[in-house]
Amino acid sequence: MSNPGSYTYTYEDRETAKLRRSADAFRYSAAMEHLAEMKRDRPEQYDQMNPLSRISLGHYEIAKAAAVQLGRSVSAPTDREA
Repeated sequence: MSNPGSYTYTYEDRETAKLRRSADAFRYSAAMEHLAEMKRDRPEQYDQMNPLSRISLGHYEIAKAAAVQLGRSVSAPTDREA
């Protein structure tokens, strides 16, 4: 019987695995990019938004940052990529 707390990662540590999972979850979204622009350019309007939208944007930004850190493309897909 093994101890679940004694599991050792063989290929990547926990932080690397978390970063990779976040990057894997990233999918470009024009709507989220629009919210990010609003947050940057019109903070007073952003502050009045639905909290769920702000939370979703936070998750999107974390996943996007992880993708950038791992060298993945975060730009809008072209017609050939879709």
